[in-house]
Amino acid sequence: MTSARNALVGEYPQFRTRIDDIAHQSDYGLISRQQFIDSLADILGTTSHDADSLYLNATVRDEKAINWVKELKKSKKYKIGMLSNVGPGFVNKLFSPTDQKEMFDEIVLSYNVGIAKPEIAIFELVAQKLGVKMSECVMIDDTEQNISAATSADMTGIRFIDINQAQDELSRLLESDRA
Repeated sequence: MTSARNALVGEYPQFRTRIDDIAHQSDYGLISRQQFIDSLADILGTTSHDADSLYLNATVRDEKAINWVKELKKSKKYKIGMLSNVGPGFVNKLFSPTDQKEMFDEIVLSYNVGIAKPEIAIFELVAQKLGVKMSECVMIDDTEQNISAATSADMTGIRFIDINQAQDELSRLLESDRA
């Protein structure tokens, strides 16, 4: 998935600080999804309905990535977790309950736990929920700040640029671990 926040800030750089502020409030569960959408609408000077559509459309649902994650989980070789800085209601807009079950062993959402990436505690939490050591985790994320934090927490990090690059890097990593 591509971060809707990053896409919106790219499209509306003049509102970066304000968008980041409400996104952080949402990520930490301080405001509801509707409050986030209403605030976004105020910032962009549009209706809440249009702001909701704009935010969801800015989040790219990458079917190739989704199928890749499903294949990894189906192989039963790996535990797959989702760790996301997200406010209430967003994950269910992107993934059906069936998708979530087919893709992830554990889901840790920042608004549910009151901590967010790049805080080390959230990386520790997802590893604990998966029942693995931090050093056994591979964090794939689209922001360098989150990858740096994950690697400082003893995880291996892969910066997601595109699906082919991420698949290649993970394959090389997993092959090297088998050697």
